[in-house]
Formats: sequence, C-alpha cells, structure tokens
Amino acid sequence: MSDAPVTQAPEVAALLAAVSGDGTRERERALAAARAHPAPAELLPTLEAALRDGGDAERRNAARSLLAALAGPEGTGEALERLAHLAADPDGDVRVLAASALGESGNSAARPALEGALADPDPNVSAAAADGLGTLGDPRAVDALAAAVAGGDPWKAIAAAVALGRLRDPRALPALGAAALDPLVGPAAVEAIGEIGDPAGLDVLRAPAASDEAELRGGALEAAALLLAGASGPPPEWLREAARGETAAQERRFATEGDRTAARLLGAAGTPEAAEALAAGLRDPERRIAAEAGLRLLPADVALGTLLPRLRGGEGDPCAVLTVLPPLPDRAAAAAVLPFLGADDAEVRAAAADTLACAAEGAGTRELLHDALDDPALRRGATLTLGRLPGGECARLLELLDDPDPEVRAAAAAGVARCPAPEAGPRIATALGGETDPAVRLGLVAALGAVGGADAVARLAPMVRAPEPGVRFAAVRALGATAAPEALDPLLEVLAGDDPALQAAALRALGELGDERGAEAVERRLDDADRDLRRAAAEAMRRVAPPAAAGRLVRALADPDWKVRLSAARTLGRLSAPGAAGALRDAREGDPDALVREAAAQALGEG
Repeated sequence: MSDAPVTQAPEVAALLAAVSGDGTRERERALAAARAHPAPAELLPTLEAALRDGGDAERRNAARSLLAALAGPEGTGEALERLAHLAADPDGDVRVLAASALGESGNSAARPALEGALADPDPNVSAAAADGLGTLGDPRAVDALAAAVAGGDPWKAIAAAVALGRLRDPRALPALGAAALDPLVGPAAVEAIGEIGDPAGLDVLRAPAASDEAELRGGALEAAALLLAGASGPPPEWLREAARGETAAQERRFATEGDRTAARLLGAAGTPEAAEALAAGLRDPERRIAAEAGLRLLPADVALGTLLPRLRGGEGDPCAVLTVLPPLPDRAAAAAVLPFLGADDAEVRAAAADTLACAAEGAGTRELLHDALDDPALRRGATLTLGRLPGGECARLLELLDDPDPEVRAAAAAGVARCPAPEAGPRIATALGGETDPAVRLGLVAALGAVGGADAVARLAPMVRAPEPGVRFAAVRALGATAAPEALDPLLEVLAGDDPALQAAALRALGELGDERGAEAVERRLDDADRDLRRAAAEAMRRVAPPAAAGRLVRALADPDWKVRLSAARTLGRLSAPGAAGALRDAREGDPDALVREAAAQALGEG
C-alpha cells in the first residue's frame, strides 16, 4: 500500500475536508450533500482511493463516513456493493474501514456482507464486522453474532458480545450466558446481558454473580441491578445472597456518589444495614430518587422495620417515607400512617391516602377510615382515601357531597369520579346545582363526565356556555370523557365557536371521544393559523382519523411545528397507509427533530 498523496477531484476534496473538520454542523451538511448528489457513483472512485491511502488518517475516516452515507437506505446500490467488495480486500486496514462503513450506513442490506466479514482471519476485521452489526442494529444478525461469541477467538467474541448488547434482543441471552464464565469474554457478556434489559437475563447472571473473579462478579451484579428496574416481584434469593457480599462497598458508593445501581444492589441485599443506608439517602435531595429505587427492592418486613419508626419519630420528609412504604400488612401499620391524613401539607395527605388505599385487606383500612371521618382533623384525608380504595366507596362519598367543609366535598367529588355508578348521575347533578365553591363545582363536572352516558351529556352540554371559564373548560373535557355518541354535537358546536383556547379543548375532547364522525371537522383544523389548534387537531387525529385522511396527514409532515409532525407520523403508523411510505422515509431521514425521525421509522415498521 502506498502512502503517496491521492489526487482528488475538487468536489470530493471539499467533502472530505468538511467531514474531517471539527464542526458537527459542517460535517452533517457535507454528508447530506453527498447523499443528495445527482451522480453519487461518480464520487466512488475518488472516495475509494482516499480510503486506501494511509498517509492521512483523518481523510481516510472521512472517506469511510462518506461511503457509509452513500450506501445508506436511500443511497446508491453501487456504494453498498463497493463497500461489500472492499470488505474482502487484501489490505486488512481497508477491510476494517469497509466493515465500519457498512455498519455506519444504517442499511439493513449491509448485513450479509458484515456477517461474512465475521469469519475474517484478521481479528481486527472480524471485531470491526461485529461492531458494524451492532451499529447497524438489525436483529437478524443475532444468530451470526451469537455464533461469534461461542467461537474460539476471544477478541471477536468480545466484540460480538458488545454488539449483542446494542441489539437488545433477548434471543442472545443463551449465548451470552454460556460465555459469561469465560475469563476474557465474561465481563463483556454480562454487561451485554444488562444492556439487553430483559428480566429473563437474571437467571443467566446467577453463575457469574457467584464467580471468584472480582471483575466478573462485580459486572454480573451491575447487570443484575439494571435488570431489576424492569423486573416484577422481589429479587431472587440468589441475588440477595450475592449482593450481601458487596454491601459495604455499595454503601460507600451510594453515600459518596448517590449511584442508582449501588442503591438497587443495597435493596437487593435486603439487610437492615442496607435499609438504614438507603433510608438515610431519603434526606438528601441528590440521592433521594436512587434511595427510593433501592428501598422498593427491600423485603417488606425489612422496609417496614426501618421506615415505620422513622415515620412515627418524625424523621425526615414524611412524604418521601410514605411514598416508598410497601403495602401495609396489618392494622398496626395502617394506624401508624393514619395520622398523616391530617397533615397540613396536601402532598403528605395525598401520599398517606395512596399508602392506605394500597394496604392489605387484613389491615382493616375501611374501618379505620370510617372512624376517621368522625375526626375533624382527619376528615379531609379520610375522604380522599375512600375515593382511592379499590372498588371505591361511592355510596359513602355521595353522602359526603353535602359536607359543610368544601375541601371534603372536593375530595368526595374526585372520589366519585374514580368509582362512578350510572345511578350517581342525578345525585351529582343535584349537588352541582347547589354548589357554590368553584373547586368543588369543577370536581362535580368531571364526575358527571366519568359517569358517562346520554344523561350526563344532557346535563353537561349547557355548561359549555356557563359564565365561569373554568366550568366551560371542565364541561368540554367531561364531554370527551363520557364515551357517549351524543357528546359529538355539543363538542362540534364548541369547535365552531370563536374562543381559540376552548376550541383547542374541544379538539382534545373529540380525540378522547374517539368518534370518527368528527374526523372531518378535526382535519380542517390542521390548516389553522393558530399553532396550538394545529397541535390539538393533530393529536386528536390519532384517535379519529379514518384511512382516507392519510393524504392530509402526509401534508402535516411538513408542518413548521414539530409536535404536529410528530402526531402526524404516529397517526400514519396507526393507519398503515402504504401511500405515505415515501413521505415517512423523507421524515425519517431529514426531519430536524429526533422524535419525529423516530416516529417516522416506527410508522414504517422499523422501530
């Protein structure tokens, strides 16, 4: 291979210089210019020459990126073919760069060439091929990478394990588990298991978590901590035992860094000492979130034994402690929480209500709450809790709509909205007719919407013209919640009005109602000059758009507002509109917003 400078066409030289530079924007513009070139095949010979030239590493890497851009999903087939040919070049450095470019291309058609390069005798090339498959992100490469993990070359196996972690496909777990005890490959394998994120990987980590090798054991525990975030149920006993051996180190790490992984491992250890360390973290705003994650993994008896005394003793923020309490098992535990229903802080009352509402049946919560209603200090919080109990307490809550305390009436109205019964409609309407407190009135309107049905619509429809703005908005929202066909006409009437804010509320309500008969009126608002109305219309179309609306939604992909484009892409995915594929591909490749690009890819079935 010659190190002599390569003579380049001026156009390609400019592209190479821009891609080699430090400016991210200039680099992206150069790559986009290459993709948009009217005759991209004419660039290939000079780019290949630059790729072969060992005299300038930056230019070589720039040539790699430009070739990858030209070989992308919307690029030229000649570029992909050239890279596949270069992946078998006699020069090992060229093969490495070609494999990297194939992965960087993002073109799933590059997968066969990369899988072929996995068998290259040069470990640098095979490792680059594995890395390229990880970058490519095509899950069909799992089998080839799994075979590479099981092969004899440790460097290729390590690269393949890393790639499998990037693919996040649970089918890789058996191969990674088999490699997890290998002294060289094991650390990469267990890290990949954690990155895959499937709780099924916990079983695979059991053996490496018991290893005598400190690095492998620590990596397995780190991976297990990641998987605990998505697992249901308590940590397995083997993990608790393994984590106990690392408690002291994790306590130091959590105390100094507030690390969430350390917190989860302390929770998995489940010892009283670990519980104390985590509970102390609740007092530190920088460690609180991590502490909560760990506390939720403790055995229930250990958590209660640590947290209830703190609650009774007034240590720390009661809201933080209440939030992480496990289900209260008995009447004594529920009684310890009950006084916090009378807290002056509304957040503490709400946290106590949630905790009591989730208590075990044997805790006797309903009886405690009925007694608490007779205590003026606890009455507000007790009413709030009744509305959150499973199955509700609608009959008692309806009685409380006549309570002299407006805060009690507001809590009762919120509770009725969570456990509506059709027969509650007239009682709610009666209470609404005599209610003077604004907050309670809004709660009663929402409760009518939750009851639903034609009778609720008949009561709500006149309220969209109420003199109080809050009632008008609440009535519009409630109409959307009724799930009643009769709600369509009053919502369309509001949409035809002259209040933009109320029109936006009507669009959101029409989306919640989900009645396709309103699709045409909603679709017209996609052309509105008001950005907020276009946003609301685009969001509503996700529920009401018929297949015939695909053409209008394609035009919305060019809207100046990113939220409108995002909703349009998601709706087109729901409609499965084949005629929208070209516009969605354009959005996937060229939209300036990453969320829109991702939504377009998902709509195309690529996400």
